[in-house]
Parts: sequence; structure tokens; C-alpha cells
Amino acid sequence: MGLTSNLILVLIAVTIWKVYDLNRNPPLPTLDPNPWWGPDPPSKDDTSIKPFKINIPQADVDDLNARLALPLRVVPPLENANFTYGFNSEVLKVIVKYWRTQYNWKTREERLNRFPQFKTQIEGLNIHFIHIKPKIDPNKKVTILPLLMVHGWPGSIVEFDEILPLLTSPHEGSSVVFEVICPSLPGYGFSQSASKQGLGTLETAQIFLKLMKRLNFNKFYVQGGDWGSLVVSTMATMFPENIIAMHSNMPATFSPGSSLKHFLGAILPSGFVIDADKESFLYPISSLCSRLIQETGYLHIQASKPDTIGSALENSPVGLAAYILEKFSTWTNADNPTKPDGGLLSKDYPISLDRLLDNISLYWFSKSITTSVRYYAESFVRGFTSKLDSITTEVPSGFSGFKHELALHPKSMLSYKYKAISFYRFHDFGGHFAAMEVPKVLAKDLHDFVTENENQIMIRARGDL
Repeated sequence: MGLTSNLILVLIAVTIWKVYDLNRNPPLPTLDPNPWWGPDPPSKDDTSIKPFKINIPQADVDDLNARLALPLRVVPPLENANFTYGFNSEVLKVIVKYWRTQYNWKTREERLNRFPQFKTQIEGLNIHFIHIKPKIDPNKKVTILPLLMVHGWPGSIVEFDEILPLLTSPHEGSSVVFEVICPSLPGYGFSQSASKQGLGTLETAQIFLKLMKRLNFNKFYVQGGDWGSLVVSTMATMFPENIIAMHSNMPATFSPGSSLKHFLGAILPSGFVIDADKESFLYPISSLCSRLIQETGYLHIQASKPDTIGSALENSPVGLAAYILEKFSTWTNADNPTKPDGGLLSKDYPISLDRLLDNISLYWFSKSITTSVRYYAESFVRGFTSKLDSITTEVPSGFSGFKHELALHPKSMLSYKYKAISFYRFHDFGGHFAAMEVPKVLAKDLHDFVTENENQIMIRARGDL
């Protein structure tokens, strides 16, 4: 009887799968080719590219220090709670004291300014970006390729400060080097925020395509994590003629098809749908769902009432630090909440406290926490994100998976959407902020992926001769 019941379940599941499979790939969403997101009446964009340097007024630095010097109003943590209830107030005291007495913004600002930065107006918004051209020994035989890298939340361009030199210089075993463009998402850091509703990942994809074309790149590589992963995936889906290949360090897709595969893997024999060595990422489903529920409360707030949480964080650097650093604790290692310091002050924590504070300070000085969290409402509420997940992507794709990533899907699930996966590498370490945690590892993955893709392009070109 048990065998018969299981067989019936399998037949039902396979039937559902086949019916869905025949009805996937809805049409691409339409985009206004020339929207205007700025506060003024629509006009012609200023297409000039202007050099930019971070230069926070000393008055703003003094204001931050004055706020940090105020007596802290904190509630003692529960005994042995560590970070399981959220950010531990005793650790918060240590970090705020360091921020106020040892961290030097002007020194860190100078460090961030070592990268060439620019602004240009696109669809009514001043978009900020880093643009690094490699310096190559003319005797070295390497190919220079354009690469668009996109950050996420609660990150910023600070995510890339250590990986950029690794991408713009020759790498052992790689035949390529990158000319890298790293824009700040609209409403993040020094990129202007939209004055009108509706600017999410889909619209950002079009803005960044226009940015690359303005820089004279009609075809280029793309890479991203977190929101960056969704933006570059959207670019590959919407504008495949412009994307040579895409790479993501958040290997996930939440289309109905991949979700159905996830369900099938729970009832079919091990290894039948999901690779046996990758099943621990996804099963038991109850444990996975429990972690997602525990870690995505912020998402529901930001996708529904972004301005409310923004108002609280915009006026308190201490609150901003707790809110953002809690994500850096939990998302770098799933075991960190059980540690007294959340892992953040441990010697083996992969990101220095100065770099963490660089990121928080950037949000504070640019007054961008509210506009950054609005991105969730714009991208999720209107449903384009899930719709695009149901549309297949034919562009060559590569993925780097890290053990503690919240959304970590095996190749068999990703292949529902991404039809030309040529690179999938799993690492038994690391987490959500790979570019900050393990920049050398992510850089090597990217070099390896692109080198192999370029080799395949050459092979195909020879075949066409």
C-alpha cells in the first residue's frame, strides 16, 4: 500500500511538472524606453560623464560623532541569548565606542577615493559609479573585457573595495583581465533616488544598460550578488544581445518550476531530481523554511512599509549600525547568532570592523537608508521579479555558491531558468557577502568562468570559419 501511494504521488507530481513545463516562458514585460525618475518635469538627460570624489563635509562628520557620543539607551540582553534575539546590546556598546573613538572617516574616505569615480544622468537620475581601467604590461597576452558588477542590500560599492584590484590585474591561469564598472544602485550611496514610484530591478536593468552603452560598451559581462544578482539576471533575460555572459554569487531562482523541482526532490528517491550531494542545502524543507522565516522579517517590513523603518534608521546611527550589522553577523555564518559577539568581533571574522563601518557610514552620510529599503517595495510588490524568474535565460551563466548563503540552489534547480549554465562551483565556506568575505576566491571563480567562456567563443568562431 505504501509503495502504491508513493507511486501515485510521483505520477501526480510528474504530471503537474509536465503541465507547467508546457506553459512556462510568459512574454517579457514591457518597459517604457525613456522614463523620467527625477523630481523635475521630464527633459533631456545631461549625458556628460563627470568625475566624482567622496567629500563629506566636516560638519556632517562632527554631527555623527556628536550623535555617537550621546548616552546609549540600551536594554540588557537576555542571559545566554547572544544574537538569537537580534543584535546584542553589549556588543553594540563596544562597536559604537570604536566608531566614535578609533574609526576615522576621513582616512577611510581617502581609501575609498583611490578608485576613479564618476556621475552621469540617466532617465533623470544622477548615477554614481566606479570605473577602473586595468594597467597591463604590453608583453602580457591577456584580453581586456568589460565587466559590470552590481552590489546589493545592505551593501554598497564598499563590497568591492578588495576584489577590484584582483579583477583589474592579471590572474594566474587566466587569459583575461577586466575593465570594471561598479554603479551604485539608484537610491543607494551617491546614486540619486527616484522621485516617482516604480523603480525596481527591472527598471534598474535598463538604466545600467544605458550606462554601459554610454561608456561605449554594447556587449559586456555582468556579475552580482543579492540585488545585484537579480539586476544582472534581469539584464541577461531582457537584453541577451548585450550580455556576453552573467555570473552570480547568489545562485537561486524562485520560479514555480524550480519550486516544483524542490517539492519533487522531497518525495522522489535521493538524487533523482536534486544532486544527492546538494540535498543538504534544501532538505528537510521544514528546517530551510524555518531559517528563511527567521531571517526575512526585514524583507516583509521593507517591501510593505519602507519609509517607516527608514525614518527610525535615518535619525539614529546606533540603530542603523545594529540593523545592518545584524545581517553581516547572520548572513556570513549561520552559526553566528549563537556566539556572544555574533561573530563580528572574532579574530577569524572575515571582514574588518573598519570595512563594516565604511559601509554603514556611507549609508549615514548619503542619507540613503530609506531610499535603499524602498527598493524592496518597488521590486517585490509589482511582481516583476517572480515573473522574470519564470522566463528562461539563454545567456551563458556561471554561479558560485557559498555554504552560508541564504538562497543556495543546486544546478538542477537553476537550470529550469538558466539554460546555458557553463560554470557552477560550490565552496564549503563563506556566506552572503562573498566579495567582502572571500574576495580572492570569488575573483578566481570569475576569472575561471570568463576564461572558459572566452575559450568557447573562440572555438565556436573557428567552427564558423
